[in-house]
Amino acid sequence: MAHIFKHPNKSNKGIIIFTHKELQFFNLKVNRRLIKNPLRILSTYFLFKRKISRIRKKYFIGIHYGWFHKNQITPYWVDFNITAPGTATFKDNTTIIPLNSGNFTPLIMRKELNIEKYWDIICIANNSHTKKYSKLLSSIRELYNLDNSLKVLFVIASGKAEKINKYYTEILNDYNQMFSPKERELFTIIKTHPETGFQGFSYTFLSYLYNRSKVFTIFSQIEGECRVVKEAQLCGLPVVVKSDVQGGIRDYLNKDNSLYFDNYEDAHITLRKAIDNYDKFKIDTEYWAKELREDYSLDRLKKYLTDFYSSKELKFDGELINTD
Repeated sequence: MAHIFKHPNKSNKGIIIFTHKELQFFNLKVNRRLIKNPLRILSTYFLFKRKISRIRKKYFIGIHYGWFHKNQITPYWVDFNITAPGTATFKDNTTIIPLNSGNFTPLIMRKELNIEKYWDIICIANNSHTKKYSKLLSSIRELYNLDNSLKVLFVIASGKAEKINKYYTEILNDYNQMFSPKERELFTIIKTHPETGFQGFSYTFLSYLYNRSKVFTIFSQIEGECRVVKEAQLCGLPVVVKSDVQGGIRDYLNKDNSLYFDNYEDAHITLRKAIDNYDKFKIDTEYWAKELREDYSLDRLKKYLTDFYSSKELKFDGELINTD
């Protein structure tokens, strides 16, 4: 979806941002009908070039990468890429603004003092297969075999059409089969209605859930920016992830705010260690706020844009729209 940060004026270009998802839309798709009609291929290509040329006369075009991409080649019509370092890498010498939407985490995501912890483990995500919920359920099962007093919370955003090849549609059935009624009293799964996804949860509510929890975990093998990890960090939670996870999920993790497990079979051991030592991690939430929170990152974005405009021999006036 196009996001306009700045309208053009007499002296300057505007700024329009597309996401990585739009790249597929813009790439020319050659189907069987087009193969049989070479002239249509050419007309489609030149129509795109004409339209994108008109946009480029008035706007700088950026691409925001929120999912892991490796060795990307920047299209000729893109002026810059906006992505955190681990989220996307590029083959070409492109202009990169090293931020993404994870750097604009809402102000409400912060550590609250004197709130009693209730849940030992919290995981917030959608239930696509990339999240490896089946592996996480198995680890929780191992933890309950050792200690059946742990409290666990999964908050799962449903998709509108959860196809079995992309989503872990059996999670609730497996949950009921793997855990006893007594354990399910301690292990809560909140799964949203398909029409709402995460829209039914306010950031205030999610911040409360983070602050009432000891440890955040997500079992993905590959991720993008993974905003929930940033939210958990800002709320003061240590994060447990796989040691070889790919993507921007690890951009702001270190030995002071996270633990890694090498394989899923032993992940419960790392989770247990994090739970037992959750209050011993040295998580500098004020430092991470300057990296990840919206009230700091907007000024950083403006600085990067000032430098970018200057490289084009233009002057950025600092005025942006749609920054909420």
